[in-house]
Amino acid sequence: MTSPAGEAAMPEQQGRPRDDRATPDFSVVVPAFNCAAFLADALDSILAQEGVSVEVLVVDDGSTDNTAERARTYDDRVRLLSTARPRSGPGAARNVGMRHARAPVVAFLDGDDVWLPGKLALQKRVLDENPDVALVCTRGAHWFPESESDAAWQQEATPESPASGEIPFRPAGWIYHLLLLRPAWVWTSTVVMRRELIDRMGEFDETLRLGQDYDYWLRASRETRILRIDRILALYRQHADNSTHTPRARNFELEILQRALARWGRAGPDGSTVTATQLRERLAGLSFRFGYKHFWSGDPRIALGAFGYAFRNQPLAWRTWAYIGVSVMRSLWPPGRR
Repeated sequence: MTSPAGEAAMPEQQGRPRDDRATPDFSVVVPAFNCAAFLADALDSILAQEGVSVEVLVVDDGSTDNTAERARTYDDRVRLLSTARPRSGPGAARNVGMRHARAPVVAFLDGDDVWLPGKLALQKRVLDENPDVALVCTRGAHWFPESESDAAWQQEATPESPASGEIPFRPAGWIYHLLLLRPAWVWTSTVVMRRELIDRMGEFDETLRLGQDYDYWLRASRETRILRIDRILALYRQHADNSTHTPRARNFELEILQRALARWGRAGPDGSTVTATQLRERLAGLSFRFGYKHFWSGDPRIALGAFGYAFRNQPLAWRTWAYIGVSVMRSLWPPGRR
């Protein structure tokens, strides 16, 4: 069959007959790049969810290990797709998965993270009980698989039966103003969202190499109330390859925040807002941390610009003054002596 624009089907998808299976409750999109060592944990945690039906869309983003081969070992609940170009980024991979999703609700799980039991059944209950809500997420936690204490902690985090009992939310409602200050309120590997919301919003911004999910949840928070279940139902695996300490030339998170403020301002759709002082602290903090990384392991000239922006938002912060001074001196040194 012909793949939609911007994606390429894996060989086993080509010439495939029309899929007449029953529509699942959830389509789970799993972007995957060189995560063969972890992918089975992620997929097993999806397929072990009880009380719901799922299809799993693994989108390989040009892996050079055997990520694709691992996905092929599963039954027909797991489909393997690919991005049109290798290393297109997780936003592009999620877009491919969303285009193929058949379910009325789409969920996301990165290929190296896992869900805890009962997650999807609890989120389905929340959606069923709140027809006006189009996005439900949960708490998550960092996961260190080698730690013995982690294993015991995971058992404690396992939720009670999702069929009954009060469900705690924090936060809940129109949370745009909260996301301006703290992106972690919505963590991608915990999100489920109705298909109708995706149709209104469109896709992830593929021009953002980092932070495209932050941009997406800010956009979503303008379209729907969001309920965050105040239980740990997903784990963010910590390993050497899931982050980089090398500074980038662009401060993506700051750009996304500035773009949102320029478009919508400080107030959410219900009028909830943050103060100008809170925003200045947030902008200064984002810029200072970006400058700090460049000062110690990047370009001191980029660091100087970042510290300057932080200073304009918080002129009384003495650490910013200090780093501006040393950045000026460091930017004048020959590169070999920095």
